[in-house]
Amino acid sequence: MLRMQPFEVHLPTTVAEAARLRAELPESLFVAGGTDLLPNMKHGLFTPKHLVSLSHIDGFTGVTHGEDGSLRIGAGTTLDTLAADESLPAGLSKAAGLVAGPQHRKMGTLGGNVMLDTRCLFYNQSEQWRTALGYCLKAEGTLCHVIGSKKKCVAAHSADTVPVLIALDARVEVLDAGGVSEVSMRELYQQEGRKAVGLDEKALITAILVPPRPEGHVSTYRKVRTRAAIDFPQLGLGLSGAIVDGVVTELFAVASALMPQPKVLKGMDEAVGHALDDAMIEHLAERCYKQVRPQRSLHGDPDWRRHMARVEMRRGLEELVAQAR
Repeated sequence: MLRMQPFEVHLPTTVAEAARLRAELPESLFVAGGTDLLPNMKHGLFTPKHLVSLSHIDGFTGVTHGEDGSLRIGAGTTLDTLAADESLPAGLSKAAGLVAGPQHRKMGTLGGNVMLDTRCLFYNQSEQWRTALGYCLKAEGTLCHVIGSKKKCVAAHSADTVPVLIALDARVEVLDAGGVSEVSMRELYQQEGRKAVGLDEKALITAILVPPRPEGHVSTYRKVRTRAAIDFPQLGLGLSGAIVDGVVTELFAVASALMPQPKVLKGMDEAVGHALDDAMIEHLAERCYKQVRPQRSLHGDPDWRRHMARVEMRRGLEELVAQAR
């Protein structure tokens, strides 16, 4: 049995109180649904003395639709709620519905998914397992066992909703010591598995902001994993664009579960002004394949995962065409 170290739970009712507690309490962490944090605590990856719960904060949940078509999604909104919301971009609700299993989605939140810790075969193990290995660069050790580096960790970004949100050009609303600000999700993540989210460690994400979608908007999410439920992605692919009268007017694609930072794929704008016919789909699938370089930080042969990026890009683009009809 894996046991957690003793800790105290605090129940603020406002974001200001939550931020204050996090700043004042030593060895503290925020907790929302806890679907990732609590297992990591059982593995001894985190041993906080205090948990600041976000589950009792007023106005921390729900989706607000702006008159211009924009969205404000409270960070505490559950993934299950988003998966069932047909007013959201199709790719976002689909991604939310593919996170883990039904019980996890009932508890897990969008903010928690956005802030999900990077994962690695050499990191997400019991403390006994990690001790036998000599630990790793991400926690307690001095070497990244994936690439043999003493300077860089390549634990993989594995949050399902993030590739779609980046493709949608979403921003996060952040409360930190400097007040409330907005950060583009395209600038939020870094190429370093030990600290993939480029925010102050005590910052609190309060909402995710999605800009108005253009005429003919289409989006989807493709996920590769060993099992049809529970598993984290071995590859995630978020697509967002617009197709008007059969012609592409914009197209963005983001791949994840490859490295610590989701990858915005280049060359998708080559489809603008053209139809997504078989030739164009094949061309973009090949562009995707050439840009992805999966590491051995997750289950699944990297060459196979790279091949599947081409396959899933093709399938995702075909979904966009079907949505536009």
